[in-house]
Amino acid sequence: MSGQNARTYWEMFDGVYPVGQPDQYVRSLDLDVDVGGYYAYDYQYYLLRIYGRATLDGPDLDTLYSGDIVAPSASDYWTPQEIRVSVYAPEANMVRCIVAKVERKDGTFAAPSATPPTKEYHDQYGTSDPPPWGIRIHDAKVYGSALGRNTRPDLILEDILDNAGFTYAGPTVTWVVDQMAFVDIPNDRQEALNAVNGMLGWNYACWDGSTVVFAEPKSGTAWEIDAADPRTTWSVTESLDETYNAVRVKFGNDRGKLREIIEHGDESAIGFTRADTLDAPESIKSEKAARRFGRRYLNAHERRQVAGTVTIRGDDGVCDPLLIRPGDTIKMTGPATFLSGTHEVTRVTLHPLEWSADVEFGTNNKRFDTWLARLAAGGKSIKRR
Repeated sequence: MSGQNARTYWEMFDGVYPVGQPDQYVRSLDLDVDVGGYYAYDYQYYLLRIYGRATLDGPDLDTLYSGDIVAPSASDYWTPQEIRVSVYAPEANMVRCIVAKVERKDGTFAAPSATPPTKEYHDQYGTSDPPPWGIRIHDAKVYGSALGRNTRPDLILEDILDNAGFTYAGPTVTWVVDQMAFVDIPNDRQEALNAVNGMLGWNYACWDGSTVVFAEPKSGTAWEIDAADPRTTWSVTESLDETYNAVRVKFGNDRGKLREIIEHGDESAIGFTRADTLDAPESIKSEKAARRFGRRYLNAHERRQVAGTVTIRGDDGVCDPLLIRPGDTIKMTGPATFLSGTHEVTRVTLHPLEWSADVEFGTNNKRFDTWLARLAAGGKSIKRR
């Protein structure tokens, strides 16, 4: 950016105002930039200013940052700066658009006499020829949640539930998300909850109509059920249709170049290599993230798929079917143990009047358990990929 009033914009939800969500405003901004240019060391004639607006073409409501464009020396043209600002009274100003501008200071200035560097006509970011005065934006984070920068997944889920009249119970996460963007604006809080939890792969259920309980996979009670127990009815199938022990992940790096990695897993389920190919989401722009994406896929697909249901009737003092929850594990014991290994409970349908439960387990499909009772009754399932 070299000319007067050069600028860049970021507008919340691409300018689409979400009906019924008046609290969606920009709260904080983190901006990592280089400021400088070949005149900036000797002639500090320009400023970097960041404004908050309600709309792209609206007036400037708040000046979030103002600083001189300077350079460390006549030969080293760029000065890195970390800008961390909070929006003052976002509800009052209704800031939904961020504008970063290069502005000339007021007053009359002498014409620069410094000798410009030789132009190489490089046009790639990071190697391009320096302008007289300008900025380079390395990284930008905009926070539109009332949580501000403290965007831990459990706090996000808690905030979604709190505004709907529910409370959160579950793991406390120590990490914060780097990026969280909805491809489509959620129609309601149930849809937002589904989207956020889909990235975590947790089990969740609402049993009392007010508290939503989250649990990591296989973190619940371990149940052992005798195959010969007359209280049980078993239905179990095995399949290798979606068993893969290698995956090729294709992704684009931060320069838009197509890259790919291959992750290998356990071959014991089928005895040979069987690979799948995935196109990673646009948010994955590094090899590390692509490998994490591939390992998560293999964790759900490298084992033989054992899908089953057991119906349990009555309480024998050891296994009460009304106490089984998603995230628990089932292991079959006794004679005719055709269900080998330990399998996660993915869905439970309770029949309190009959004192029985239908327990689904051991499938690579991730079933979301009981939807919020006040929003939508019943269950819904998606494939865990």
